[in-house]
Amino acid sequence: MSNSTTINTDSKIEQRYADFFAAIKETEFNRGGTSGGGVPGLKPFIEGRVPDAFKGFYSPEELEALSRLKGTQSDVEERMRVKLTEHYLSIAQSSEALRNLVKARPEETFDLSGEADPSNQNNYSPVPGLLHKYEMALIFSAATCSAHCRYCYRLDLFSGKTGKAIARVEDVVAYIKSHNEAVAENGGVHPKTGRPRIRESLLSGGDPMVLPNARLGKFLVGLAEAGLDTVRIGTKELAFFPYRFDTHFFNMLDQFHTLFPQVRVVFAVHFSHPDEFLAKDELGHYIPAERGHVWRQEVEVPVRELTQRRHFISLENQTPIIHRVNDDPTVLRLLQRELYHHGVGNHYFFQCREIEGHKAFAVPLETTWKIFTESQKGLSGVEKHARFVMSTEHGKMEVIGLTQDGLMVFRMLRAPENGDLLGRLIIAKSNPDALWLTGYMDRIVSDGTGILKKA
Repeated sequence: MSNSTTINTDSKIEQRYADFFAAIKETEFNRGGTSGGGVPGLKPFIEGRVPDAFKGFYSPEELEALSRLKGTQSDVEERMRVKLTEHYLSIAQSSEALRNLVKARPEETFDLSGEADPSNQNNYSPVPGLLHKYEMALIFSAATCSAHCRYCYRLDLFSGKTGKAIARVEDVVAYIKSHNEAVAENGGVHPKTGRPRIRESLLSGGDPMVLPNARLGKFLVGLAEAGLDTVRIGTKELAFFPYRFDTHFFNMLDQFHTLFPQVRVVFAVHFSHPDEFLAKDELGHYIPAERGHVWRQEVEVPVRELTQRRHFISLENQTPIIHRVNDDPTVLRLLQRELYHHGVGNHYFFQCREIEGHKAFAVPLETTWKIFTESQKGLSGVEKHARFVMSTEHGKMEVIGLTQDGLMVFRMLRAPENGDLLGRLIIAKSNPDALWLTGYMDRIVSDGTGILKKA
């Protein structure tokens, strides 16, 4: 059977799969290229070959400064290529925050200290393109996005610096089935790692939503056939190119649900700022609605299609807190409130990772915690589900906060391997300038995990 993973040999099931992929192929979405009609690279801006509406996106002074860096060790596109969609350019024209999210700036390369792979993800990759760090499997399914956030911690995937590969569905399915069989035979845990059954996966990248429906459907079917209960799709496409969520895509999801009604699909969406989904008037103000504010139709329609018309789907938002993008408690409060009341859960706020060039984007950790904490004021209990976390090599750590006597407290929220370190605390003396956990290494008061003593 073409375009699918041939696992189930029942002829009726095979015919359903064949019909599924045939229908997807016939109704495939035509993006006009993965950029969604956008502008790839700085060169079109520098040479003045962008559409008239976007010729002021970079000022002449900004373009001159960036041009002087071309071909040098400080070339911003050696760090990460500029990539924008026409949609995001259009809404960023009236939003300084969104411009700061996607515009290249010379200061990105003033200090390139940081890590190519700050979480050492390759240490947890048993097969190319698959990470098995926690109880779930993360799958690199795409090597690009519709646009590039300048703070993106997947720089190494785009640049190839760390040798990460894009996963093959067949390899992923074989690994999951093998792992789960070993778990079942050993009383519920893997005999070597102590890990439980893989019940869930996250399609990541890059952005899986740049894939054609047939390719994305192949991943969904393969993972469902492998016995997973939940498949997550990590995407910023609702912000960058919401038109990707069209009737053909929803048709694919519905057909997948018909094949695998027991499998839940979760979209881990990435809204960084309310400007990405709220409509504005001619003065640049949000438009009041009977409840909340008016949403952009091109975003509201697919969000409602996902959250209200398909009971097997849910949406959870996560985003880092970035300097000059969303480091404002009022912005974060509005973000959480509007998303919740449109059926989108508030999952994680992240500290900017210690990637190469992170100092141009990161807010000091203790300042970020204060911003996050302030953003929770005025939210109801159901609106304030988000946690402020750091994704480290050692696991996902929740930033509990700063005590009155000047101690920072961290809690292990997710831990690799069998999760024995869950809930344990790390306590360190305050460092107002620290951007990451490394800024506290010489200030540790108590390490209940034991991992920092080995670092």
